[in-house]
Amino acid sequence: MVGAGSVARLLSAWFEPPGGPEGVPILRSVRRVPDPTSRPATAPDAPDSVGSAVPSPAFAFLLALIALPSLFWLVTLKRTTDHTIPEEWLMGNVVPPFHAWVAQHVPPLDALLIGVSGLGSGWFVALGFGVAGLVALSRRRTDLALLLAAGTLAFPIEWALKYFTAIPEISLGQLWNALFDVGNIGLDDIADFPAGHALRATVFYGLLAFCVAHVSATRRQGMTAYAVAIVLIAAISLIRLYLEAHYPMDLLGGWMAGGALLAVIVAVYSLAVDGRIRA
Repeated sequence: MVGAGSVARLLSAWFEPPGGPEGVPILRSVRRVPDPTSRPATAPDAPDSVGSAVPSPAFAFLLALIALPSLFWLVTLKRTTDHTIPEEWLMGNVVPPFHAWVAQHVPPLDALLIGVSGLGSGWFVALGFGVAGLVALSRRRTDLALLLAAGTLAFPIEWALKYFTAIPEISLGQLWNALFDVGNIGLDDIADFPAGHALRATVFYGLLAFCVAHVSATRRQGMTAYAVAIVLIAAISLIRLYLEAHYPMDLLGGWMAGGALLAVIVAVYSLAVDGRIRA
């Protein structure tokens, strides 16, 4: 009968790397399970460098898997419920008096808030995507230019969600006219959900922050870009609430829809980068 000491020596010999203690581990070529919170790894000779604040594909896909089902259930709720009682109380008793007080007593602040809200308007975001894409091309970063171009999907996603969730229902003709403000009637005039400013700001400033993090040499620069993007997204969205243009549910829908698109775009791009790891 084999003793315990013999079994231990046998296992030690079996798992010992070739060449003894100084040898190369047997499993050195086996890739580890990716860390969802780590950035993609690239080969030293890769055409671009990846900032330390860039998320891994696993983490980006995880965010997408959370945002997409949440958006589905919110859209389902919105198709059956116009607004909730707490929202009606907030928008009927809190926001209007506060807005009126600021507009009357602090006009410069009111004008400033309206200007900040414009940073999420359709025309500004469309122009921003175009300028950012041209800057990326001028720096020979075609990959980032394509990334920004994918962000313009925020527009048709907003239109589709407004069309399918509008209460009362709207026609394609009404949607088409609203796209061009025919008769001074815009998208938010025919359908509140989702909040277009919140959706567009989430995708635009989120992608800009990702691009900055991607080309940054330090983690601090990338995290700073993310912090600035979050502040802008929150400010633009909440100001729409202050202006009585949307209910909280509309803002939540914009954040979820924009976050889902942002997560998918970043995940696909990061996966492509992660494919250049060292064999």
